[in-house]
Amino acid sequence: MVLTALPVTGWAGADATVKCIHRSSDRAARPTVRCRSDKEKVTVWGKRTAFTASTSASHISAQDMQAYRMQTLGDIAERIPNLSFTSTTPNNPVLMVRGLGGTEDEGPVLYTPVLIDGVPVPGFAMGQMFDFRNVDVMRGPQLVEGVNAFGGMVSAHSRDPGDKLAGALDFEYGTGNRKRATVSGDIPIDASTSLRVAAGGETADGYIHNRALDRHDTGGWHGWFGRLKLLHKDSDGGEWRFSLHRMLNHGGNDYFETPQNARRHVSYNTSEGVNDTAYLLGSAQYHRRFNQHMILDVTFGGVSTDWRYSNPYSVFSANSGFTLPTRQIGGSVMLSGSSGTLDWKGGIYGQQVKRWAPYDFDMSPYYASRTTATLATANVAFMGEVGWHFSQDWRLVPSLRIEHVDSSLSNWTSSMSGDTPYAYSMQESLPRQTLSKTAPLPGLKLEYNPQASASLSQFGWLSYTRSFLPPNYSPYGSYASTVSVPYASSYGNNIELGYRLGNPTGRWSVEAIGFANFLSNLQVSATNGAGESLIGTAGTAHSRGMEATAHWKPIETLQLNAFVGLTYAAYDHFVFGGTDYSGKQMAGTPRSNFGFSADWHPAAGWTVNASVVRRGRTTLYPSSAVQNAPYVLVDAQIEKRWKHWSVALYGHNLTDSSYFTRGLSGGYVVAANPRQLGFRVGVNF
Repeated sequence: MVLTALPVTGWAGADATVKCIHRSSDRAARPTVRCRSDKEKVTVWGKRTAFTASTSASHISAQDMQAYRMQTLGDIAERIPNLSFTSTTPNNPVLMVRGLGGTEDEGPVLYTPVLIDGVPVPGFAMGQMFDFRNVDVMRGPQLVEGVNAFGGMVSAHSRDPGDKLAGALDFEYGTGNRKRATVSGDIPIDASTSLRVAAGGETADGYIHNRALDRHDTGGWHGWFGRLKLLHKDSDGGEWRFSLHRMLNHGGNDYFETPQNARRHVSYNTSEGVNDTAYLLGSAQYHRRFNQHMILDVTFGGVSTDWRYSNPYSVFSANSGFTLPTRQIGGSVMLSGSSGTLDWKGGIYGQQVKRWAPYDFDMSPYYASRTTATLATANVAFMGEVGWHFSQDWRLVPSLRIEHVDSSLSNWTSSMSGDTPYAYSMQESLPRQTLSKTAPLPGLKLEYNPQASASLSQFGWLSYTRSFLPPNYSPYGSYASTVSVPYASSYGNNIELGYRLGNPTGRWSVEAIGFANFLSNLQVSATNGAGESLIGTAGTAHSRGMEATAHWKPIETLQLNAFVGLTYAAYDHFVFGGTDYSGKQMAGTPRSNFGFSADWHPAAGWTVNASVVRRGRTTLYPSSAVQNAPYVLVDAQIEKRWKHWSVALYGHNLTDSSYFTRGLSGGYVVAANPRQLGFRVGVNF
């Protein structure tokens, strides 16, 4: 990966780790702790440490997010291997991992769940990220991580409260009249309890010049965000975390334009449109180590998200848009432990989701359409895995997840009418539709972990994972005859081979991972011959490729990082709406992406960060014929720190690369943000 040396999974705490890898003489236990800088202090509980985690993952620390100004999921997706995204606005990205994903704003199914403090949220609702300790991106199916993950998983962790009274203020100003201010503080309540408070706001004119309205703020936004987090350590060694998160963002939606205008960030739309998002999230987490061989982790929470979206009238010569409120509640109970040559992990996960999905398209007097739908999903999953150290260097890990899903579609109505050239009116409705599905999902891993020498550590794995996306209904269809037919379950058979080499002191590491995923009934957003926006299923498809990362510290003050990602994701057999997509590459997925970065400390208090990433050619999601040519992103920051103060100058997309993040079948596109320059000032007290 370009920004960090190795992935990290598991809880993170405030305790310092050791500074190099240690090996126990007990080969069954095989504890491993990767070298880390003192800047980021991490303790891993309940899950295997980074070097011996048999999965492809990227760890984005708070320092990385600040150094490279990654403030949305899209910023992260563009800078790590084999992750991409599509977005109708810069603050609402929908992620795709190894070519899989993109349908999140069309239906209720999540290819790649996004978690905040263990609670899943729709990715398009996250908007601006704030006060996160780290973000972990896991590529590939995950069977025993709680929520079902078909393509991968993104887990964001908010900062824990500190045990000393402290505070911080930050202010940022940049291109597009963008102003952002945050304040945070840690408040010890007693010896075992502390509270963290974080709040902030942001406003910007955006990067669009609307020449029809003679305005520069039609793509702008303003909002605020806040978080309360309580950490309590009880007398039995348990750790309780309670967090409350709130985000509101109001903005314009002047983004869809012709490719020629979009490249220049020029618009001729006759209004600014609406793009308002909000979420309220509560999370409760409990972690306890009963002894050397037993750990309990419990997570419970809920989230309410809202997205209000409308296009400028001139995009379709119609008033078009939706409101998309979603309510979720759920949690997991997980136990992990070890005994002799065996270690194990297992638990239960459950969740209920309800989404209201009305959509309006009004180009009166010629045509007007309105649909309503309420989607409800309840799922429960039982999961477990057992690791067997059957020899000194080898471990076999069978796993099983049993996923049960109940889904329903209710309150579905559709009305279509017009007065020109003749008057007509049609109304349809459906009684409540229901379906259920239970899927057993096996997995098997073979791991190789030889004894580390003074200069070399090694770890390799070969895994097979069965993945599953539940069936459901297409909420935006216009005809009862199509909406009443649910789309089928998706299945994947994923094979992954990986190997890591590293210096035990953390001076260097390399990693290479190859994967192949064979897919059936893959759920895809598509338009049928009647113009309905539906979820179709590709009979067969595949995704294959590799990820490789490396880091090297030639001297103590300089670290160099590099990554490469290769993905070929295509439909083998997919005919929908009279169009044959068989043999075509999945939209929104570049075949290649690679990057380099450097972190340099030339003198005390000074830090220089630079990153160069190249993204390969791709077609636009969902089905546009418009292509993105390859583009290069260059980011840089120079920061000076004193005892309590910090000042930084940054540049984002310094080469002003022009590329698109969304396409419509009519040829309209959404352009990514142009070059951004700015400065940041912070003080700690």
